[in-house]
Amino acid sequence: MRIYRIDHVAQLVPDLDAQVSLLAKVFGFRAVSRWDNAAAGTRGVRMEIPGSWGHAWLVLSPTDESSPLQRWLDEHNGRPGLHHVGVEVPDLDATIAELETRGIKLTDGEAGKWAEASLSPPEHGPGVLFRMRGPGTLAMAGDDAPTAVQPSAVDGPTLGVVALDHICQAFLDRDELARWYGDLAGFVQVWRTPDDEHPDMADLVLNVPGSSICWEVIMPRGEDSFIEKFFSRNGAAAHHVTFQVADWDAALAACEHHGMNTFDDEEGVTDGAAWKHTFIHPKQTGGVLVQLFWEERPGVWVRSDKIPPVSR
Repeated sequence: MRIYRIDHVAQLVPDLDAQVSLLAKVFGFRAVSRWDNAAAGTRGVRMEIPGSWGHAWLVLSPTDESSPLQRWLDEHNGRPGLHHVGVEVPDLDATIAELETRGIKLTDGEAGKWAEASLSPPEHGPGVLFRMRGPGTLAMAGDDAPTAVQPSAVDGPTLGVVALDHICQAFLDRDELARWYGDLAGFVQVWRTPDDEHPDMADLVLNVPGSSICWEVIMPRGEDSFIEKFFSRNGAAAHHVTFQVADWDAALAACEHHGMNTFDDEEGVTDGAAWKHTFIHPKQTGGVLVQLFWEERPGVWVRSDKIPPVSR
């Protein structure tokens, strides 16, 4: 199979309108359409992410207690969070057949339109859910007949997001998952940190062909790693989502204005250009750990000189 484009990231929450309002007021996302599909058990709003043309943020909410989305919330003790990543594949039937040969079971879907599954190695348990659609339909979240919406004016400062940079997944062995995604879906490794650069973690980043969004894999190192604790609670789940901001001071001022505390701030200088990053807790974003970063010049926060050598 091949994934050739990420279409959206979908967040599942109990209160749809409250979350849409938060993302508009704080993140500067723009609602463009919404739907209420009782037959599929889903309500939702599609939002544009500034600077990320072709990539959207979907906010989903169950329509009633029988909805599959409500069961997902129940299984997660009612906590909102990142539900799935929506992607496009060239041939949906061939993709499903490939997943079956690898022992990957579908968790949801609609024949001929879309299919949902965790694409992590099945022997390690469920990981991030992917919803895959082929040519011929744009719907994969109950959004078969969306209604255009007129976004409301935003009063006050936003974070100044200019791009969705990457999605990060926790796993016990970064190289194993990188090889798996490369073989399964064509992901390409573009950089990695040295094994000993951080005392409690090591990471690498994969490019998703056809998408500006990348995929980071973080693994635990040493004793008492925060990643190992996360993995023991959540398995191979999404750890965080990272956005780039245009103005660091303005972004922090917006966080303060909206009562959002940041933590684990870091900053540095590479080749004479500054970079900074920080995190916002999931309790303040609707269940998703958010990382913000700023760089004075492109390529200094994530260094291209960390691209691994090509084996021959």
